[in-house]
Amino acid sequence: MSEFNTYLKTQNDIDAVNAISAFLALNDMPQADSASVDLVIHAGNAILETAHAACEAAREANCHLLFSGGIGHSTTLLVETVRSENLLPEIYLKDRSEAEIFGTLASEVWSFPKEKLVLETRSTNCGENASFTKLLLSELGLEPCSTILFQDPAMQLRTFVTFQKVWQEASCATVFYSCPTFVPRLEIRDGIVTYAAELPSRLWSPERFLSLIMGEIPRLRDDENGYGPCGRGFIPHVEIPSEIETAYQHVHGLLKNHEKAKNRALA
Repeated sequence: MSEFNTYLKTQNDIDAVNAISAFLALNDMPQADSASVDLVIHAGNAILETAHAACEAAREANCHLLFSGGIGHSTTLLVETVRSENLLPEIYLKDRSEAEIFGTLASEVWSFPKEKLVLETRSTNCGENASFTKLLLSELGLEPCSTILFQDPAMQLRTFVTFQKVWQEASCATVFYSCPTFVPRLEIRDGIVTYAAELPSRLWSPERFLSLIMGEIPRLRDDENGYGPCGRGFIPHVEIPSEIETAYQHVHGLLKNHEKAKNRALA
């Protein structure tokens, strides 16, 4: 039985998780012609569908595609996924950054033109994704006016506001659009709590998913412990709706009595 059933027992429990997930998977894509886009950026994670979607968006817009990601907390999971799907030879996986792995997938598996690929291979967190990408683009003389961001949907909102902050501090006029490849959603099927049927395969383990979404809300808060101006100053102020805070407290209460959750999901 799914690990979700260990924590989530009622429809209200599932609704709370889905509310948090939808809030984090920010989608502000305009109803505009994709030809106006001159850069697509994909921040490293372990969900292959996000990178494939970034490839397709860049291909449609006929623009550069930048993969940002060094060797970080998602790299091992990414390698395991690529290996399990037998997508690349081992030589392209060992000691390679997330950007290098995704870049190879883009060119060798998804037929994206190599000359339009840009790889940022040093970043190990969201802040570095933004700052190292900005530095690399400056070194290459690239000044995008309109950029689409792709990331793990659970980190889409934080990635979006982080990139905005870095570019604003550099007095750049780039407009960013946040494009989650999909919105994670749970449902009950045959008595088992699982991902909705329409979602991609190869998603997070239940424990990792809950860990991700529950870790994001405290980071987004603008208080002494958060990443906003009143805390660490990594991101601008983010308004967290009261219903999302209520959902967070609900799920937090469900997880805190489970030993495994205390060690992982509430870390």
